[in-house]
Amino acid sequence: MLDLQKSSEIKYSTISALGSFLVLISATFPFINNIIAVFVPEINTTHVDAANNNLAAVLWSFAICFQATFIIVANYFKPYILSYAPALFTSLYSSSFYFLPLLGYTPNENFWFLFYIIFIVIIIIALLQSLNLYIKMIQLRENLIEETVKEFLND
Repeated sequence: MLDLQKSSEIKYSTISALGSFLVLISATFPFINNIIAVFVPEINTTHVDAANNNLAAVLWSFAICFQATFIIVANYFKPYILSYAPALFTSLYSSSFYFLPLLGYTPNENFWFLFYIIFIVIIIIALLQSLNLYIKMIQLRENLIEETVKEFLND
C-alpha cells in the first residue's frame, strides 16, 4: 500500500509539473512576435493585407488567442497555482499596452507600472488560492454530510 501511495504521489506531481510547464510556456505567447523579431526582423515591416496590419501584430493577436486555450488545456493537468503568475503577468502587461491608451493613459515601462502589475497578480493569485481552499472546504463538508447520512441510514 505504501508503494502505491508513493507512486501515485510521484505521478500526481509529474502531471502537475507538466501542467505547470505548459502554463509557463503559455506565458511567453504574448511576446512571441518579439522573440521571432530577434531572428527575423522583417516581420515588423511585412504587411498582411487580410489583417490590414504588419505580421508582428498578426502574430501577437494569434498568440493572445492561443494563450487562453493553452491555459485551459494545461488546467486538466492540475498545474501548481503559482505557475499561473507569469501567465497573468504577461497577459496584464500585454493587455495594458492595448487597453490603457483607449482610456487616455499612455503606459510607461517604469518601476511603478511594473509594481502595479505585479501587485495585481499577487492579489489574483491570493484570491485563487483562497477560492481553492474554500472549494475544498465545501467538498469536505459535503462528504461529511453524505457519510453521516449513509451511516444514519445503515443503523
